[in-house]
Amino acid sequence: APAAAPAAPVDRVAQLTALADLKAQGLLTDEEFAAEKARVLGA
Repeated sequence: APAAAPAAPVDRVAQLTALADLKAQGLLTDEEFAAEKARVLGA
């Protein structure tokens, strides 16, 4: 399968907002949040 195109900035913001909500609800640890944030941002 071809590599996914980079997410549009709005998509990234939406993903980060969703991740922050999950973290606030205690569903993600700080480490999980940081890992997912890095993945979303392509770090």
